[in-house]
Amino acid sequence: MRLRLVLAACFAVAGCADILGIDDGIPREGGAADVTLDAPSDAGVDAPKAPCNLASPFGTPAPLAALNSGAIEQHPRLSPDELTITFQRIVANAGYDLFTATRPSTTASFSPPSPIGDLDTPANEADLSVSPDGLRAYFASDREGGLGGYDIWQAERDAAASAWGLVAPTLNVNSTQTDNTSYYVPGALYFSSTRGTGGADIYRASEQSGGFASPLLVAEIASPAGDAFPVVSTDELRIYFASTRGDGGATWQPYTATRATAAAPWNAPTLVSELADFGNAIPGWISPDGCRLYLSSDKGGDYDLYVASKSP
Repeated sequence: MRLRLVLAACFAVAGCADILGIDDGIPREGGAADVTLDAPSDAGVDAPKAPCNLASPFGTPAPLAALNSGAIEQHPRLSPDELTITFQRIVANAGYDLFTATRPSTTASFSPPSPIGDLDTPANEADLSVSPDGLRAYFASDREGGLGGYDIWQAERDAAASAWGLVAPTLNVNSTQTDNTSYYVPGALYFSSTRGTGGADIYRASEQSGGFASPLLVAEIASPAGDAFPVVSTDELRIYFASTRGDGGATWQPYTATRATAAAPWNAPTLVSELADFGNAIPGWISPDGCRLYLSSDKGGDYDLYVASKSP
């Protein structure tokens, strides 16, 4: 039986397990504790990175300790140079809000995160996905003015502005059901929706002049279970996502699929087995070279942010 998502995958203050009706025994706190910073590291210009072996498995995820706290942090998204990160955090009595942090190099710790106030409302905001040029953003929110519980919203800014403006629902994408976990790549917007038979599936909307075409189900990777949280390479030849298909709906596990060209159908998804036992492991962002997968997991109790790397 298809797993139903009552509001949105992982948007309520109780986190994924409560939304999905999963009793995992993990206590969840609504308030944010003080952030514990990483040990300082030298900040400088990054040396050229040796390419990783893309055929090798990801190593054990390392926590992004400078960003994690006693609250719930989820869904990390980064700029192409990996120096700016955005994510969502539960704020006491306010639900999910969006935060950002920067670092001077990929070997340095992130700065203490700051809320993205120009996108904040009394409602929930999550899943921020920013275009590579930094001028457009897509995110999920249950604020007033949408079509359903959660909708995909967009914001714009010009190159001279730091604040986001022109916030509006993303036209031709939303439904009267739950639409969330948005992930933008040039040419397409991927997201999950319960518009089909009530369970979460992954959809793709092609970018066209002035907006997006009607979304289409990514049928090759769909299952009777819940499928959400798409993370897509910029060439659209690899997708990571989370699914409950593996253990009867008890856990979000990471899966991946590939294809030969952007016009070809996706191959059958496979479990990212080296990350399968890392609690509820939810992909958040993949580096342009495919070597580092940023994710959120409740392996340590509450959801925190991690990065898993492939070896050279």
